[in-house]
Amino acid sequence: MNAGPLRLGTLHRARGKAAGFTLVELLVAVVIGLAMTLAVTLMLTRYESGRRTLTAVNDASIGGAYVSYTLDRLVRSAGSGYMQSWVNAGGCRVLATRSGTQVLPRTAAFPAPFASAPQTVRLAPVVVHAGIGAGGSDVLAVMTGSSGLGEAPMPIQPGSANTNALRLGSTVGLRGGDLVLVFQDRVNCMIQQVATGFTGGADQLLSFGGTYADSDIDGIELIDIGVSEPAWVVPLGGVGAARPLFQLIGIGPNATLVAHDMLQLDGTDTVTAVADGVGDLRVRYGVDTTGDGRIDSWQDPASADWSAATLQSGTEAARVRLSQIMALRIAIVTRTQLPERDAVVPASLLLFPDLDAALQVTRTLSAAERQVHWRVLDFTVPLRNTLLLAS
Repeated sequence: MNAGPLRLGTLHRARGKAAGFTLVELLVAVVIGLAMTLAVTLMLTRYESGRRTLTAVNDASIGGAYVSYTLDRLVRSAGSGYMQSWVNAGGCRVLATRSGTQVLPRTAAFPAPFASAPQTVRLAPVVVHAGIGAGGSDVLAVMTGSSGLGEAPMPIQPGSANTNALRLGSTVGLRGGDLVLVFQDRVNCMIQQVATGFTGGADQLLSFGGTYADSDIDGIELIDIGVSEPAWVVPLGGVGAARPLFQLIGIGPNATLVAHDMLQLDGTDTVTAVADGVGDLRVRYGVDTTGDGRIDSWQDPASADWSAATLQSGTEAARVRLSQIMALRIAIVTRTQLPERDAVVPASLLLFPDLDAALQVTRTLSAAERQVHWRVLDFTVPLRNTLLLAS
């Protein structure tokens, strides 16, 4: 008789235990789940943003280190091959043709961003063309040989030159295809090329031929070299691996460091990219005015006495000033490529902060530029060939 009610109570208790969540409980669970999802999403977003920023900053730092190394390597060796001939060759007007077409002095402007550089180039280890690059940045003109041959000038026998050859005291070390500098009067210096198949030795006759050989460049004839004044030959290197570097280096579009080969050794008149993410390039001269081989002062290449126009004037005073430049202080400003949502840097950057106020540069950033990360790299490069000349 009592079995029925007992089973019914048990059934009610089982149903109560099997009942689901209430509506309030479900809503609370959904809200908690949404909050956790939002928190995880925000954490992932911030992590990805931080990782992207860190990667971009690291890439800019690596790019800056590469640019610093490249500029140091180029500038440090500036003047190799001809600095021992500085007394007789310094500041001379460089004359060169390629396959019969004159490349120096230029008959037209250099390609952008070097269009404002002077078309006449005078021999110098390094000259800074202040403010002619993109955004008012500086342009470096670096000239160096790479022959690895003695680097002492070889006297030309008086009156021995003709339209394609001349005589030296010795031709040891010269080979076919080598580029040489022929000069006599500090006014003009001709780039010539040794004839294919030539091997220096006991023969004193040096024959010219090939892409860069020419008997008449911009009205200066080879046959007149060494007739009325002493003249010399200096090896510069070849057109293969050991090339001389007569380059313009500056900032191009889209924050790219670019270079132009003034001798067009690759056969083109184009500008090549060196590194991206470089937004500015500024330079100061380290000058020795006492002749002891030590830097006495830093000079602005935009000032009248140290401007490119003054240093490239071909005067004796210009040659003296060029020989007083012992080092370059270079500041490059690198940047990341991907913008942030908000401004992440100050409105301006200060370059050369430890120098006198007149030598400092303030780089003002636009609103868009402030949304990317910038870094200033400042380093000094000694001109070892000029230092050796001073010593």
